[in-house]
Amino acid sequence: MSNDFPRVLRPGTRLSEPLGWVLILLLAAGMRFYRLDWAALWYDEAYSMVMSTHPPARIGSLSGADVHPPLYYYCLKGWIGLFGSELVSMRALSACAGVIAVGLGMWLTRLLATRRATLFAGIFLALLPIAIRYSHEMRMYALLSVWMTGATIALVYWVRRPERRWCLAAYSVLVAAGLYTHYFAMVGVMTHWLYLLTLPKASNVRRPVLHPAWWMANLATALLFLPWLPVLIAQLAHSSNLGWIKPVTLYSIPSALWQYLILQNGTALPAPLYWGLPLALMTICAYCLARDQQPQRAGRLLVIYFWAPLLMMWVVSLQFPLFVPRYFLFSALALPMLLGVSLDHLMRDHRWLTVVGFVAMAGVEATGIHNLYGEYDYTNADGRPTQERIDAIAKLINQQYRPGDQIILLNYYWYSSLVYYNTSAARPLLYVPEPRADGAVCMIYCPFTTPYDAQSTDFYIESLDRLSPDITRVWLVDGSDASDYLLSLPCRWRLEDVQTLGDNRVRLYEVDAPLDPMSSKPCPPH
Repeated sequence: MSNDFPRVLRPGTRLSEPLGWVLILLLAAGMRFYRLDWAALWYDEAYSMVMSTHPPARIGSLSGADVHPPLYYYCLKGWIGLFGSELVSMRALSACAGVIAVGLGMWLTRLLATRRATLFAGIFLALLPIAIRYSHEMRMYALLSVWMTGATIALVYWVRRPERRWCLAAYSVLVAAGLYTHYFAMVGVMTHWLYLLTLPKASNVRRPVLHPAWWMANLATALLFLPWLPVLIAQLAHSSNLGWIKPVTLYSIPSALWQYLILQNGTALPAPLYWGLPLALMTICAYCLARDQQPQRAGRLLVIYFWAPLLMMWVVSLQFPLFVPRYFLFSALALPMLLGVSLDHLMRDHRWLTVVGFVAMAGVEATGIHNLYGEYDYTNADGRPTQERIDAIAKLINQQYRPGDQIILLNYYWYSSLVYYNTSAARPLLYVPEPRADGAVCMIYCPFTTPYDAQSTDFYIESLDRLSPDITRVWLVDGSDASDYLLSLPCRWRLEDVQTLGDNRVRLYEVDAPLDPMSSKPCPPH
C-alpha cells in the first residue's frame, strides 16, 4: 500500500494498532451518540432546521441575512432527506462528523508522531468534552473540524513531498468547504501560513511557503470562494447581528481553555487553579517544541494550530468582538494531539509521570463529561448557565390542549423550538409589539425571523387584542426571569396557572367573552 496512507493501514502493521483505532473510534461514537436527544432543541439548532426546509436556491439567499455561510444547511437538508426529521436523526449529522474528526485527528497524529502518541491522542480526542458537546448540536462546528483537520493532513503530506500536487488540490477543496461552512476556516488557513513561514529551507529545495504550487493552491481556494464573496461583504454590513458577543478581557483565553475541558469558564475556580491551566499548557507546548526533532517540525505545527486562532481572534476582538469558544472547536482538537505527543516523549524517560499525566487528563475530561449531562448547559449562554426546557413546556401544552387554545411566545428565541415540539392543533404565534417610529422592534426581531418570512407573515401578532373571538384560553410562553415591560394584557384575560420549568415559564389565561365590543380594554403593564 502507498506511503500516502497512515501507517495503521499498511501491510505488516501490528494487529494491536488497528484494533486500538477501532476501539477508540467506537468510544468516540458511543460518547457522541449517547443521549443525543437529551438537551432540548434550542434556537440556533431550530434555525438550522428551518433553514434546511427551504429549496436550495432559497437557502443561499437566506444565508445572506444570517452571519454564517450556507454549506452546513445544504448538508443538513440532504441528511434530513435521507434519515428524517427526528431530533436524533438531525443531530446525527454532527455526531458522525465528530467521530470522523476523531479519526482524522488520529491520522494527523500518526503522520507526526508514533503509534503510542496516536493512541494517547485518540483517547483524549474521543473524550474531549467540547468536541462531544458540539457533536450533539445541529450546527456547523463539528463539520468545520472535519474540513480543517483534513486540510491540515493534506498540507503535511505536501510538505513532506512537494511533488505531490494532488495533496494541494485536496487542500484547496477542503479549505473551500470549510469557508462555505464557517468563516473561521480562514483563521485555520492563517495558522497553516504561519507554520510554513517557520519551516527552514532544506538543502536544494525552496521553502514551502515560497513554492509556486502553494500559492496556486491558495489562489484556487480563493476562486472557489469568490462566488460567495459579495454575500460575505454584505453580511459584514449588518454586523449588528453579532451584538450578543461580549468584548474580550484578560480572562477570555483561560476561560476558553477551561470550556474545552470542563464546559465551564472556570472563573469560579481558585485563582491558582484557574491560571494554572494556561501555564501548564504552555509548559507542555514548550516541552513538545524542545523534543521536536522532525524536519517538518510536527510539534510546531500542533502548537501553532492550537494557540494561533485563540491569540489572533483575541486581538481582533479588541475592536470587533468575535471571540466565541465554540468557534474554535477545529483548533481545540489539537490539544489532545499535543497531550498525546508530550506523553509519548515523557514515557521514554518517566513512565510513572506519564501515568500521572494520563490519569489527570482523563479525570479532567471526565469532569467535563459529567458537566455535560448535569443539570445545566454551560455552553449555549455566554453570561450564565442555562436550563432550557421548551420541550417540557410544549409537552405540558400538548397534554392539556383543548379546542379554542392559542399559544403565544413572548421571545423569538424559543419560537422555532416550540413549533418543532408542538403537536397540538394550535399554531404558535410570536408576539411582536407594534414597532416604534424608529423601527427599533423590527431591528431586534427581523434578522432572526428571516427563515419564516418566505412562508408568511402570519406567524406573529402585534397586539394581544387582535386574537380571534373563538379563542377561549391563551398559553403565554417566555423566560422564567423575563419582564413584561412591553406587554399589555386585555382585562378579560384571567390568570389560571403558572408553570416554571428550568429557564422557561408558561402562563395559562382563561379568556372571558366580552359583554360588548368596547369592553376589551387593556390592563396596565405587568
